Amino acid sequence: MNLRARLAGALLLASVGATAPAADWGMDAAASRLEFIATYERQAAPGVFRRFNTRLRFDPERPQGGRLHVTVMLANTDMDSTDINEAIRAPEWFDLARFQQAEFTSSDIRRTAPRQYVARGVLRLKGVNREVTVPFTWDGAGDTAVMAGELTLDRTAFGIGTGEWAAGDPIGLHVKVKFKVTLRKAG
Repeated sequence: MNLRARLAGALLLASVGATAPAADWGMDAAASRLEFIATYERQAAPGVFRRFNTRLRFDPERPQGGRLHVTVMLANTDMDSTDINEAIRAPEWFDLARFQQAEFTSSDIRRTAPRQYVARGVLRLKGVNREVTVPFTWDGAGDTAVMAGELTLDRTAFGIGTGEWAAGDPIGLHVKVKFKVTLRKAG
């Protein structure tokens, strides 16, 4: 075999390795948490989304072309108060009679620094679609990884807290969303 054929073969093998597909990752629900911090009279009012699912196709070395899909079951939102949990089911808040879940979908994932990424996509909440950028860190070893981050959302952009609650007093307009998701490589 001549040198030209060997070089072509080596380049072909290298290009196949460079375009290997990203891994599929599934969420370990017991080791994952999705929480939020609203404010009431300028004091923190924390809550947690008890049921959510994260699916990810991702290669931290080549994040382009990755895909992220998060589904949140809103009926399982818990603000550690029976009265508040019942109130947020109403049409002024999550309107659970009409909207059972929220979804975030991204096919635009980019590295911003070592172990730091952003996923740009669409958050669908209460029938409203908004473009959102979700920054996250990635800490992976073998078949397990942790994806963690936080972002701040304007609740009124999604029609959360309408009518008398839209003004931002006593309930603040901005809600911090924090997540720490443990993922396992599928297959």
